[in-house]
Amino acid sequence: MTGPYRPFTSDPGWKEAVWWLGIPVLFAVWLVAMWRVAPAWYMKWIIPEGYGILEFSQFIILLIALAIAVRLLFKPFVQKRPFVFAVTIIAVLGCIYTAGEEMSWGQHFFHWKTPEYWAMVNRQQETNLHNAYPAFEQWPRAIVTLGVVIGGILVPLAAAFLPHVRSNRLSLFLPASALLPTAIIAMCFKLELVHRPSEAVELCLYFFILGYLIVYARRIREVEAADGHRQK
Repeated sequence: MTGPYRPFTSDPGWKEAVWWLGIPVLFAVWLVAMWRVAPAWYMKWIIPEGYGILEFSQFIILLIALAIAVRLLFKPFVQKRPFVFAVTIIAVLGCIYTAGEEMSWGQHFFHWKTPEYWAMVNRQQETNLHNAYPAFEQWPRAIVTLGVVIGGILVPLAAAFLPHVRSNRLSLFLPASALLPTAIIAMCFKLELVHRPSEAVELCLYFFILGYLIVYARRIREVEAADGHRQK
């Protein structure tokens, strides 16, 4: 099939396994090894709020994802299609919210004092929402986790046996099969393989989002190129 209703040739293959397979696997092995071999170093450098390797990496990954999503908003292909534009704007807002919450909207960098009235309702006395109202943490995380399980694990497995799963109007938005390892590793960390596994899970989820947006941008370019070729 031609057009957007088919598997995309620009989706990552084995030639790009370094980033979609190598990075998640090496990260998982390294993190578990650090916790088992050097727990003191793990507690000092990997897990702390704000400046720890895990949380700072989460912030950087989200910033890169945000840059990709914002750039897509200016593409004519995206602007002319309401549903594509809506998906992209959700990605932009989601990255802004999550990155902001991870760094307490700059407090971890600039170390301002939390207003007294807010410190009374925030369990960590930070200027963020997710430590003040559990729903602002639980619901977004549950939605992202469900999306990763369905789109990152179930869809690739189903498509392996039923190729027509990707031959429909949603094919542009379905996660690539290459993101399956990241999704599986994220769920494995829920088994408490390390101290504070939620931080490891979040990093995997954010890496999944970054990978999804990289593939999403590639697919849009592929469809644009195909449209331009047909017009000629």
